[in-house]
Amino acid sequence: TNRKEEEEEDKDMNKLNAGQKKGVQEFVAVTRTTNTNAIKYLKKFAWNLQAAVTDFLEHPPKSTASSSSGGGAFSESTLETFFQKYQSEETKKETATDKKEIDAEGIMRFFDDLGINPESDLVTLVLANKMNAQEMGKFTHEEFTSGMRQLQCDSMVKLKKKIPAMRQELVDSYAFKAVYEYAFRFSKEENQKALNLDTACAMWELLLKDKWSLLDKWCDFLNREHKKAISGDTWNQILDFSRAYNSSLFGYDAEGKDAAWPVLIDEFVEEQLEKLKEGMK
Repeated sequence: TNRKEEEEEDKDMNKLNAGQKKGVQEFVAVTRTTNTNAIKYLKKFAWNLQAAVTDFLEHPPKSTASSSSGGGAFSESTLETFFQKYQSEETKKETATDKKEIDAEGIMRFFDDLGINPESDLVTLVLANKMNAQEMGKFTHEEFTSGMRQLQCDSMVKLKKKIPAMRQELVDSYAFKAVYEYAFRFSKEENQKALNLDTACAMWELLLKDKWSLLDKWCDFLNREHKKAISGDTWNQILDFSRAYNSSLFGYDAEGKDAAWPVLIDEFVEEQLEKLKEGMK
């Protein structure tokens, strides 16, 4: 930014109260954007940080997509070539764009070129979320091109430069929540409302293994006592629960402050506390 823009930013910041300034700082820490952009998005959502960050990540301002980030201005024809490099052979004969897609084999090549292991690297979920991909093992033409358009990437060189910012989304609690909730929609079978228990535990292992020390106990409990698919509500609440009770369940009050958690969580806590009591005898 030049001097004049910096002065304008300072003026904008000086008009804010302490809480709003803190909101701007947190917004900038997550999104790596300017104070001016942060203020614009936060005002749009009445200073709701989570809503503003989510909107920014889904609809970034045009200015962040600068053409200087490696390899010239964004071009639709270059983007089309980028898609075609990974497009499945069977759909190359198709003329209708809604029939064109990248299949599982193409996706593996795509991530290989990107230098990322899709089996274990969560940044693949961040990227799939940018594309709003609806099912595993497939990127439609619409999903791939709209995601790359949003990122302003028409080549692998440009996309590689965006990976550090995407990794940042996994560190920030607001941005991570969006990726976590998307993972449920992405992982479930088409036309199913709930997520198969084995898949749910595999996805939790990927998403929460370094964030929740009770995860193994939770999956063990589900496999013994629940043995059923996981609903979207339960999936979403587990993230909140893992943050509220990260390593210990002491202080859990099913009748009082914790009454809103689903019965399944109550049963899990009850069993774990019983086991602790048994161990102390």
